[in-house]
Amino acid sequence: MSTVLIAGGASGIGRATALRLRAQGADVHIADIDLAGAEAVIAEAASKPGQGSASRVDLSAASAPRDAVEAALELTGRLDALVVCAALLVERTIEDFSVEDWDRTMALNLRAPFFLVQAAAPHLRASDAGRIVLIGSTAAFRGGTGSFAYAASKGGLVALTRSLAIGLAPDGTCVTCVCPGWIETAFNDPYWDRVGRTAGSREALEARIPLGAQGQPDDVAGLIAYLVSPDSRYLTGQSIVVDGGMLAS
Repeated sequence: MSTVLIAGGASGIGRATALRLRAQGADVHIADIDLAGAEAVIAEAASKPGQGSASRVDLSAASAPRDAVEAALELTGRLDALVVCAALLVERTIEDFSVEDWDRTMALNLRAPFFLVQAAAPHLRASDAGRIVLIGSTAAFRGGTGSFAYAASKGGLVALTRSLAIGLAPDGTCVTCVCPGWIETAFNDPYWDRVGRTAGSREALEARIPLGAQGQPDDVAGLIAYLVSPDSRYLTGQSIVVDGGMLAS
């Protein structure tokens, strides 16, 4: 059995990942600011093999990454994989984007992943198959009209993945980044609130996606499950896009 810490697993891709890993027999700890949501995911998977636990952690706080790792270690005393899903999307016009918007985004989207890895690395080193999966975004590779800090933070995460992969390779720990495109979750609500939920807006968006629809959280969770498994032993330093072909079009 492997023990996996999912940072930001109460909803969306993190939730789908937690449920999939529990179904495969993994022990999963969810660290999330939404404790009730995290506990609901753990309860939903209660009939599955393995164990589950949750803790409330505001990952944008400086001490939170270490707190999250320590809480995860209480589950089984070991840590085999870290999945970082927690993120913040702020949508503003360039004139309205504030220093606070920028700093809040960077604290959660870029600073927290690094310090989560720092705290987890010694424990992953002791695993036979240490794995780290960071959740990026296709925003790292394309422009937008309101997600300035989000895009910058996800671009930084792609670059960070490469450096972490090289730095942790001697320990046998593999580091990858999954970059989803349009996945249908509430995380995208700030975008829709900014541009407006007009008639046909969803259809116009999906017309730009070669596969013709937004993805679902489980479309990303399946890839994450592979990346935290022993089967991914020779894959590290890569950012993998899951977007229905949108970037290729």
